[in-house]
Amino acid sequence: MGSAEREGKVSIPKIIFSILAVAGLLTVALVAPNVVQLIDAFGRKRTFPRRQFRQALRRLEHKGYLRDLSDRTKWKFTLTAEGKDILAKRKIEELIIVRPSRWDGKWRVIVFDIPEKYRHARNALRWKLKDLGFQCVNLSVWAHPFECSDVINALVAYYGVGEYARMMTVERFDGMVEMEKKFDLV
Repeated sequence: MGSAEREGKVSIPKIIFSILAVAGLLTVALVAPNVVQLIDAFGRKRTFPRRQFRQALRRLEHKGYLRDLSDRTKWKFTLTAEGKDILAKRKIEELIIVRPSRWDGKWRVIVFDIPEKYRHARNALRWKLKDLGFQCVNLSVWAHPFECSDVINALVAYYGVGEYARMMTVERFDGMVEMEKKFDLV
């Protein structure tokens, strides 16, 4: 099997999810007896062997991620609640904080006091903050030098802890010099 074939197999579910994330509904057109054509989330036309594409759809449907709304003339699929959860999880996993060409001298600090009954969400939030490059100032206080309010809003919404977290933009705090070294800002 060539790399293009492997790439095609790997990319079909990603393309399906990206289309469903944007459009909410996937409608598949057959352009030839054994070929399926899609327009992906970036507007590119993608073609796949019908059998391979149908197998990918059925696997996603069997896992409970898709609901089949097909009729006699078209294949139509939508995300189930489980599919939406998987899509949200993928979006969280793919979050990044972009390093600007020049630092504005301000720190983005997230402070949270999440109750023990939400321990799993609290630990997941800490893990993701560390994964994103945040540095721990205190157990529930994390800092990053670059703009990331959208990332933080997405995280606290995903983990359901928004009411227990606050984000601040500050110019100074104790330990700032050490943090500047960790982020290679000096």
